[in-house]
Amino acid sequence: MLVSLAVSSLLLLGVFGAAQSMRQSARAADNLHSLEEKARFALDLLRADIRSAGFWGLNSDAAALRLAAGASVRCAGTDASDWAFRFEEYVAAADAWPLPCSPYRNRRQPGTDVLEIRRAGQATAGVDSRRLQVHTSRREGIVFSAGSPPSLEGETEIRDLVVHAWYVSARSSHDSGEPSLRRKTLVRGGLLRDEEILAGVEDFQVRLALDSNRDGVADRVVDPSASAPSGARVVAVRFWLLLRHDSPETGHVDGRSYTYADRAARSFDDARRRLLVSASEVVANARRS
Repeated sequence: MLVSLAVSSLLLLGVFGAAQSMRQSARAADNLHSLEEKARFALDLLRADIRSAGFWGLNSDAAALRLAAGASVRCAGTDASDWAFRFEEYVAAADAWPLPCSPYRNRRQPGTDVLEIRRAGQATAGVDSRRLQVHTSRREGIVFSAGSPPSLEGETEIRDLVVHAWYVSARSSHDSGEPSLRRKTLVRGGLLRDEEILAGVEDFQVRLALDSNRDGVADRVVDPSASAPSGARVVAVRFWLLLRHDSPETGHVDGRSYTYADRAARSFDDARRRLLVSASEVVANARRS
């Protein structure tokens, strides 16, 4: 009987261990799938924004854009017009905070980059007196907010003005200890609103591909801290996102070394599962600007 009990106990321990291992494997697969879905969501949003940068409607020459009287942008009560209306900087990146207002809760994730996108909306729009809009013809464009578009000759169209600043906050809206990918975005009333795109993003790094001689081909790639040559155009953007799962995973230790962009090798040695993704996107309108 004792021998039978011992054998049964060993068998039960084996079954329990196998079941525990299967549960851990299933959870690992679920966590990785969740990270992959989140990464795909963020990549799609960023790539679409980058691809459309510098698009202004019928006329995508940023130098032909002018401001109507009264057009302004405010961010947390501060005038952000000078920053928002840099139309010729349709794509810009910075490793220091570039806006005149603070990031979410005044806590940007240290060492992360900021990506700025300026463009017109992808769809034409009716006149909205509470929005900043772009009225373009084949020859020029006017950014206005008075509700009545300034007159232009010939064929014209109206689109909403889009201004974004992508960055990583050291906290999210639901957890003060969880970093998040966020975006300052232009909304009604000429205001920049801070919105959370995705919690669990630890890092965001950006590189700009420049066309210095305007032949339509990138001839150098620069870090946001580098000074671009005068007259250079941004023709593509490469970026990296480092995501982590929102909870520790039993039995998992992240012992990987993450090396990307100009980051020194990073290691964490904790129970959070992570996923590093990167993408490159061409600025479709760079050749037209």
